[in-house]
Amino acid sequence: MKKNLKGLSLNQMTEFVTQLGEKPYRAKQLMRWIYGKGVSDFKEMTDISHSFREKLAEVATVSELKQLLRQDSQDGTRKYLFELADGEQIEAVFMPGERRTTLCISSQVGCGMGCTFCATAKMGYQRNLSVGEIIDQALYILRDQAMLDKRERINVVMMGMGEPLANYDNLIPTLKLMSHDYGLQIGQKRITVSTVGLVPRIYQLADEGLKVGLAISLNSSSNEARSAVIPVNRKYPIEKLIAAAKYYTQQTGRRVTFEYVLLAGQNDTIEDAKRLVKIVHGVPCKINLIPFNPHRNSGFERPQEDGVTRFREYLLPRTYAVTVRENRGRDIAAACGQLRVEQAV
Repeated sequence: MKKNLKGLSLNQMTEFVTQLGEKPYRAKQLMRWIYGKGVSDFKEMTDISHSFREKLAEVATVSELKQLLRQDSQDGTRKYLFELADGEQIEAVFMPGERRTTLCISSQVGCGMGCTFCATAKMGYQRNLSVGEIIDQALYILRDQAMLDKRERINVVMMGMGEPLANYDNLIPTLKLMSHDYGLQIGQKRITVSTVGLVPRIYQLADEGLKVGLAISLNSSSNEARSAVIPVNRKYPIEKLIAAAKYYTQQTGRRVTFEYVLLAGQNDTIEDAKRLVKIVHGVPCKINLIPFNPHRNSGFERPQEDGVTRFREYLLPRTYAVTVRENRGRDIAAACGQLRVEQAV
């Protein structure tokens, strides 16, 4: 079987080329072509000797995602449906902006966390994505958007399909490769990892020596309410989650973001807001309010705008920072909580 080079780190690539009898500098050449220029065909790697390219073609490959569908929103958001080598399917989202462009990337096929407000949960968990499959989502979109030379404007959020911390062994090398000078060259401070709250992994991530952002899906201000919509809360209740969040800020020097999906009549009262203020007190953080994005058979409703405003205005003078997430891609089911491969359901 040919070795897939996409997803290899510089050390791994160096080991690969030296085993073929080549000089170590060949690894950097390959990294520049694969991650810098987004090239997958060895024939196009013109500064590599013809003999080495022929050898590479015999023993290696550079995998590529297959685009099955691309949908464009009226607000400029673009959603991609990709097919993997084994036939599984995933989605990723491109969100352009004046000052920055955001790529929302998947980490798993489906998700096993069972959050009741999230469309991806209805797919169930199928499998983890490899480093190459995660990286390739970003590479594909950058190529498609002609932004390979505009990476200084790119933010990456691991908020697509799946729970990133449940794919920890592939997540860490992915984050390192994304930010490496011979990788995607996207600064760690422009990468955010989202989690529903796998507490042991949050502590572990805090000690990795990385500077990536952490976004925690809090979504409720009481354990009873949170356990009803985020089942993992029964194992890692709010108290343990907040302690882990505080540790992350201490170890990394970065504030965390608490994501709070507002569900009409469920968690959007002033009493909920009061409890939320108490919960996050003492944790350097930002609260990101996300009015629920409806999807088929969700069982939840989106709150009215005046309710969102009241909730936000109560929080503003009492917490560090509060934002309301802009609705992007709702018309193509590309907004937060809407990603779901219908063909796989």
